Amino acid sequence: MALGAAAVLWSLPVPRQGGHIEGHLGGFVAGFGLLFAASGLANGSLFRMIPTIFMAERRRAASLLPSEQAQAVQAGRLEAAAVLGFASAVGAYGGFFIPKSYGSAIALTGSPAAALAVFIAFYASCIAVTWWFYSRRHATMPC
Repeated sequence: MALGAAAVLWSLPVPRQGGHIEGHLGGFVAGFGLLFAASGLANGSLFRMIPTIFMAERRRAASLLPSEQAQAVQAGRLEAAAVLGFASAVGAYGGFFIPKSYGSAIALTGSPAAALAVFIAFYASCIAVTWWFYSRRHATMPC
């Protein structure tokens, strides 16, 4: 998603000498295509990771007794359902905040570049957090 936002940022029209405005329509379309595809993949990944993480966490904390493992599975499902509901509610705000961010950036600066820069920083922070907690060597909950 960060690469898609960076491609869109790179392709934005820029005033040139002589009053000409130059942009890169192909990069713009490709950047948004990448953003849309990556957001779908990220959405699917998130909704797959949440139940897996909660289930593994609860089963690891339970003893090896079958009754405790069954209770851990139930607790993991319940917690995962609550977090999935919360994540869905937060995700629903994207349909409002992302266009609002573009509009605010255009109103304040005349360009959506500031909003894209904030999105890139946000996506980079998401990459860092995911790497730290789930992908790095010796992570507490490797995926």
